Amino acid sequence: MKRLFNSFPAWIAILALVSCTTARQMSYLTDMEYNKDYPVKPAPELVVQPDDLLGITVTSSTPELAAPFNLFSDGKSTHEYVVDRNGNIEFPVLGTINVWGATLTQIRNGIADGIRANGFIKDPIVNVTLENFSVTVIGSAGNSMIPVKGNSINILQVLATNKSVTNKSDIRDVMVIRTENGVRRSYSVDLQSKDLFDSPVFYLKQNDVVYIKPKGVSLSASGQTTMTFVTAGLSLISIIVNALLWTSRTK
Repeated sequence: MKRLFNSFPAWIAILALVSCTTARQMSYLTDMEYNKDYPVKPAPELVVQPDDLLGITVTSSTPELAAPFNLFSDGKSTHEYVVDRNGNIEFPVLGTINVWGATLTQIRNGIADGIRANGFIKDPIVNVTLENFSVTVIGSAGNSMIPVKGNSINILQVLATNKSVTNKSDIRDVMVIRTENGVRRSYSVDLQSKDLFDSPVFYLKQNDVVYIKPKGVSLSASGQTTMTFVTAGLSLISIIVNALLWTSRTK
């Protein structure tokens, strides 16, 4: 029994090591260095896809000239246009406009150029917004759809807003599912690595799905390898405990 008590400091050290490991597992950007500059990539412009909802308004120094270019329903201005399956919208006066794959800036400039080219307004001011910009977050902590104001948001901002990451979350393998041009693809993001800033899904797009996996769930080869090491470690601890108990009993 004396040997068991003599090993108590060792067990304290083991528990401290486990606690430090747990804290590190929940730490973000562990490989970023202090006082070191990293290049910053600007947020890419959103690209319009079928089923998007665009908000488009046209104004001018002469309001009556701009009025025909703004939609009205029941006497109220709506300014909303649904992009059909072919990527088209039906715009007043100008007719059918294909916007599939275009940025909001390109759409704005295209409409303004069309209005000027046809001599309708010399100084049109066109504003284009994406009205259905939202991101879905799913995981063990809950599911939610987050509406986005503005034209850009990154994954860290979404997770901070959603509060979906807990000590049971696997922050080294966050899945982002993106659908573009009829193709669905999944990406893995490691929140502990500075490489996440270079990920194509650091800046999220409309209809992206962020999946926060619980620890212990593996959908990749790297995850399976991690679980193998965890299982081996637990087995080793079990052997040590049994050996200590046996020693105390035979003393």
